[in-house]
Amino acid sequence: MKTRSLLALLLLLGAACDDTPAAPEPTPTAEPAPTAEPAPAPAPTPAEPPADANEACARVVVSAWSGAAHAGPEITRSREEARARAEALRARVEAGESLAAVASAESDAPSSRARGGAIGTFLRAEWPEMHGALAGPIFSVTVGARTEVVEAPYGYVFAERCPVEKVHTRHVLIRYAGARNAGEDITRSQQAARQLAAELREAALGGRDFAELAREHSEDGSAERGGDLGPVGRGLLQPPFEEAAFALAPRGVSDVVETVYGYHVIQRVE
Repeated sequence: MKTRSLLALLLLLGAACDDTPAAPEPTPTAEPAPTAEPAPAPAPTPAEPPADANEACARVVVSAWSGAAHAGPEITRSREEARARAEALRARVEAGESLAAVASAESDAPSSRARGGAIGTFLRAEWPEMHGALAGPIFSVTVGARTEVVEAPYGYVFAERCPVEKVHTRHVLIRYAGARNAGEDITRSQQAARQLAAELREAALGGRDFAELAREHSEDGSAERGGDLGPVGRGLLQPPFEEAAFALAPRGVSDVVETVYGYHVIQRVE
C-alpha cells in the first residue's frame, strides 16, 4: 500500500540652471576657444530585483523566549532578552553577514535552520498562518531586503525576501522499514531500498520512460501522476532533494538521493 509523502508543500530613479555670464565673442584674429569634452554620463543605477506583489520567498531568523510556542526546554531567555538577541542578529546581517549563515548557526527554529532559514515560497493568499506576523512586512520589502524584527507566537523574528525560484520535478521514492511515513507493509532493509533505487536510476538513464517507472515503483502519492511533484519554490522540499533538483538540467536525472522518507531518483521537468 502506498502512503503519501510530505515532501512538497508542508511550503519578491533636472538639468541645473547655468547662470555663468556669457563669454564675449572672439575677435576675428583670436583662436577659437577649445571645446570642453562632455562630462561622462553617470553609470546607471542597478535596478532592484523585481518583486512579485502576490508571491514571496522568505528566509527567517528566530529568537525564542522561554514559553514561546515550539520553544524547547533549552530556551531559558526572557522576552526582553529574546528581542535584544534578535535585534543583534539582524544587525549582523545588515553589516554584511549572510542571513542563511546566521540562521544556520543561531536561529531557534530547527526546521528552517536546517534550510538556512528558508521557510518556503508562497502566494500572498496562501501565506502560512504560523508565519502570519511576517506576511505584511515581507511583501513590503524588495528582494534582498530585510524586515524589522517582529513578534510572532514562536519568538522574535526577522526575514529576508529572497527571489522566487521554482523547480518542477518528478521522482521515484523507494522506502525502507523505519523511514518516515513508511507503512507496516514496507519491510525491505535500507540497503535493499538503495539498491532498488539505483537500479531504477539506471533504467531511467537507459531510456525507460521516467513517468512510467514512477507509476510502477514509487511509494508515495505522486505515483499515480507519474511521480510529478509540480513546480515547487525553494524552502519547501527536503534539503537534500532540493539541492539535487535545482542542480539538474531540464530532463536530467539525479543520483540516488536520501531523505528521511527513503531513497529518491529525481528527474527535472523544467
